[in-house]
Amino acid sequence: MRRGALLKGLAAATTTSLAGCSPPRAIGHVGQLLRGCVDTSVPPVDNVLRLVRGTFRSRHVAVPVGYAIVVPNGLPRPSPYVAYVLPGRGSTAESVLAMGLPGLFAERMRANGHAFNLAIVDAGESYFHSRTSGEDRLAMVTVDFPRVVREVIGSEILREALIGQSMGGYGALLAAEREPERYRAVAVAGPAIFPSYADEHRSVGDAFDSPDDFARHDVLAHAASLRTKPVLIVIGQRDPFLTGARMFVKACPTAALDVQKGCHDDGFWRTSAPELLQFVGAALTHSR
Repeated sequence: MRRGALLKGLAAATTTSLAGCSPPRAIGHVGQLLRGCVDTSVPPVDNVLRLVRGTFRSRHVAVPVGYAIVVPNGLPRPSPYVAYVLPGRGSTAESVLAMGLPGLFAERMRANGHAFNLAIVDAGESYFHSRTSGEDRLAMVTVDFPRVVREVIGSEILREALIGQSMGGYGALLAAEREPERYRAVAVAGPAIFPSYADEHRSVGDAFDSPDDFARHDVLAHAASLRTKPVLIVIGQRDPFLTGARMFVKACPTAALDVQKGCHDDGFWRTSAPELLQFVGAALTHSR
């Protein structure tokens, strides 16, 4: 797509410095910690990263979609390596920034030098698959958003990986299953994996339109398609999706499962983020 045509579809894209935007965050409430939850502080960003944020239009989503792309500073040429970040239900790119991901990313870069881009996108509510409403946020992530990413980072060729949290973790696994040769790695925290449609119907209740819709988008049924890819699932001991995570690893034995102390909350997303970033960074930058 030509630069002018793409920028016409972007709304209010801005580039800003990230220095000082992620102050250290105090560890979570004592009561939460006593219930087995966890949290961590957020390191400063300094000047190792810059941020491009804005919105774009997707033919798969009725409303403008917000995004934030975190780009390493000081590289001799644009890095083609990108990890798409799919947040939890109702979360936005802005809420992921506020959660402290840039600071955690900056810390990992200072520690190991893995230079890649983070491309964060609004999650919405529709569970990252095609719905009878006409919305398909999976297609938005896999087809439309990469066009924006190419324009922002200045690289026509992308080397891609996926990171997800909760509903976004489910979406990241589904995207990787649909195109296993495309993505170099997938790393998720507390993925919202339901063992059956009945289980989903008793809990969330609106993640799928019907039993047939569930069957078409069942990540457990197609987990074996990722046997040759680096897959990491990090999940808290008190996460309600722990059963689904264990079932996924049983269906895809090459996937790594790391069960840690923690819950299904922002504290765990912060605590698990360094491991997810390290995993995809190594897979992206060490692959040929």
